[in-house]
Amino acid sequence: MKKYILLGIPLILYGNSLLFYFRNIHSYMSSILEVLMNLSILLVCMIFLLKRTKLQNALDWLIGLSFSIYFCILYFNTIHFLFFLDDLHYSVETLKYISNSVNLVPIKGIIDVLRYNPSSLFQIAGNTIMLTPLAFAMLYFKWAKSNKQAIWYSFLCTIGIELIQFLQSILALVFNLGMGRSLDVDDVLLNTIGAVIGVGCYFIWVKIETFFSFKKKNFQVSIHDKRS
Repeated sequence: MKKYILLGIPLILYGNSLLFYFRNIHSYMSSILEVLMNLSILLVCMIFLLKRTKLQNALDWLIGLSFSIYFCILYFNTIHFLFFLDDLHYSVETLKYISNSVNLVPIKGIIDVLRYNPSSLFQIAGNTIMLTPLAFAMLYFKWAKSNKQAIWYSFLCTIGIELIQFLQSILALVFNLGMGRSLDVDDVLLNTIGAVIGVGCYFIWVKIETFFSFKKKNFQVSIHDKRS
């Protein structure tokens, strides 16, 4: 049960906001609902993962702690839900602009970013490594039974993120929120490549771990022979 201490990370990250908003609850009711909803989603997801996680040593705890922080940051930067309950303007006419937030042509989005974004390499690199820690953690904590399964789960994860962002984009247009997200097939491509990198990192990790275990075993045998 000690592993559920890691649930304190999202509580800490969102707790400060809740304390601030509760001081003037009438003015920040929508903000409180937003924080509570996102915090609840995060806690449910983390409980689901922690239920399948064994933390047996200090290294497991370190990686578990690092993953928990990463997972909270990933959620906040991808599918964090926003509430705008005040002064909403409903209009379906704006849905005609939905095509501006969708790219289903592979590589097109990457080319556009390289052409028009001054920080294009940073953005592409960020999308590439976004799910690398997730794929690594899947294999390290045995959430996935094989490399292919880790990549497949990561692929489903990025598809889910893109669909949720697409839904958020529709809501932003319908209610004139001005905070839409996009659905981009290139994000799926880059995220999946990042998952493959994560699997590669785990492969290297296993090789290093095996090497040091072999060295340690030989050292212990050598000490035992000398004592004999």
